[in-house]
Amino acid sequence: MRWICKADIEECLTQDWRDKAEQAKAELLATPDKEERKKILKSPTSSDIWREFYKLVPATLKNKCWYCEAEEIRSDMPVDHFRPKNKVEGENQHEGYWWLAFEWENYRCACTFCNSRRNFDETQGGKGCLFPLENPEQRAFTPTDQAKLNIERPSFLDPFNPYDEKLLWFDNDGFPVSKPEANEEQKTKVNNSIDIFHLHEARIVRARNIIRLEVDKQVRRIKNKDGITEATMQLKRMVRDTEMLSRAAVVYLRAHRDLQEVRDILELD
Repeated sequence: MRWICKADIEECLTQDWRDKAEQAKAELLATPDKEERKKILKSPTSSDIWREFYKLVPATLKNKCWYCEAEEIRSDMPVDHFRPKNKVEGENQHEGYWWLAFEWENYRCACTFCNSRRNFDETQGGKGCLFPLENPEQRAFTPTDQAKLNIERPSFLDPFNPYDEKLLWFDNDGFPVSKPEANEEQKTKVNNSIDIFHLHEARIVRARNIIRLEVDKQVRRIKNKDGITEATMQLKRMVRDTEMLSRAAVVYLRAHRDLQEVRDILELD
C-alpha cells in the first residue's frame, strides 16, 4: 500500500480535463434511468476521460500500483473507481456510486490483479465491485446522500488515507498481515484488503521475500562494516515510496532499528 497525497494529483489536472469531467458528470446526472447511465459509462467518451486522467498523473505516482506496490509482475495499470460505479457486491439494491464516475477523488491507479476479480489454485482476489464498510447502515445510495457519503468508513485500506499504509505488515515469508499492535477494527481492514487486492498471491509474496533477503544482506554489511556507505545507499533507495514494494522494505528494515544507520534511514528518533 502506498500513501498518495491528493494535492499531488489535483495540481496536475488541467482545466480542460476538469471541464470534460464536469460535463460528463452533468450529462450522467441528467439521465432518466439506469440503462441510459450504463450507456454513458460504457461510452468511448467516458473511457477517454479516465484514460486522460491517468496520462496526467505524474510518472512518479503511477510507476507502481497504489494498492499492492507491484510493477511489471502484476500486469497493466488501469484507473480503479474506488467506490464502484456500476454495482456494489453484496448490496442487491445498490446501483453503484455512478454519480462519482467522473470525480477524480474516486480514482486510484491499480494493477489488473488488484482491480479485477480472479481465481488461482491457491488464492482468489481482486477488487471488482467490492466495497465493504465498517458502518454499512450509513451507506450512500444516491447523489442526494452526500451526508452519508461523508461518514462512510471503508473496511479496507485506501491509498488516500494517510494512516492506512502503516497498518499493513508482512511476515518473514512475505505474506501480508496486520501491524502487530493493530486493534480488531484495523485487523479487519487489513484482512479485507488482503482478499480485495489479492495481496497474498504467490508471486508477489515471493517478491516481498526477496526484498527481505536483500534488506538482511545490506544490514549485515553495515554490521560487519563492509561497505557501510554503499549498503546505506541501497537501503535508502529501497524504502523510497517510488520503489517497488517499498512498504515491505520499510517493514523488514524496522526489525533492525537498533542500528543507528537504520534509524537514520527510516528517520526514527
